[in-house]
Amino acid sequence: MNLKQLQFAVHVAETHSFSRAAELCFATQPTLSNAISQLEDELGGRLFSRTTRRVDLTPFGEYMLPRIKDVLLSLDELTKAAESFHNPTHKILRIGFSPLVDMQRLDHVLAPFRQANPDITIFFKECFIDDLAERLNRGQIDVQILPTTTESEREHACLFYRDSLHYLPAADDIQVANHLSFKITDLPATPIILTGGGCGLNAALSTLLKSQGVELHAYAGQALTYQVIEDWVSLGIGAGILPKAKISPDNMANFPLFIDKDEPACFSFEWSWQSESTESAHVQSFIDYIRTTVPALVSGQAETGSQQSVGQSI
Repeated sequence: MNLKQLQFAVHVAETHSFSRAAELCFATQPTLSNAISQLEDELGGRLFSRTTRRVDLTPFGEYMLPRIKDVLLSLDELTKAAESFHNPTHKILRIGFSPLVDMQRLDHVLAPFRQANPDITIFFKECFIDDLAERLNRGQIDVQILPTTTESEREHACLFYRDSLHYLPAADDIQVANHLSFKITDLPATPIILTGGGCGLNAALSTLLKSQGVELHAYAGQALTYQVIEDWVSLGIGAGILPKAKISPDNMANFPLFIDKDEPACFSFEWSWQSESTESAHVQSFIDYIRTTVPALVSGQAETGSQQSVGQSI
């Protein structure tokens, strides 16, 4: 396994095309295809499903892509860290986050900070919840973003945003006929598809339902990632509940969830950090920014297609 293979895989995932990825990497298509095949052999599974018209990630590919990007990002971070050592005016800020975080919203609130601090390089690390905690404790990230649960009370934390929840009915489920939305206490009896728990979806959803006295009827199997939930829903395997930002734009078969008539059900996402993080002046400056400036940016930002809903959340 080598870095070139990993770079090829990322470009194929982003372009959905072997030929286009080869052009961007200044490689021949046979060279790129062979490198991807070798990488798949070493990883023990197919990363891409290939048709004559399009290349898409397999569920295994969806699972591995963030880790592949993390390896490449770590190499870039290593280079920047060396540069920072030799040039103390160059600073690094490392932000880790759950796969459920809305990257468009994150990019929106970071734009003013980046503009005001061109000397700070920001590195993103998408990780599962347990990995985030470990990285934060080891000082490998400065700040983390993750969904709030009753088990996630943290000494150093503040609210980032709330994302409304939507119900995805199983394909051909007649129980959703004539519905425009659902109260969380009146969901159909169809089992809910969950993930392995790494992204934080299971814990956050369980906490919300429990707060409303609703028992979670989970499907017996588990999706590898939250992206797979939509695929399984379309096959009629079960139903799903996802934050609006994580539902495919072309998926029209979803219904807003409400606590009651006028109160949307939401997941809350929070920033958190260790006290040691504030020892660096530029990290402390960023924490001040997310405490004072980010709330105003979030409250003034519209969700994709609608105004941000502020309802009961966890």
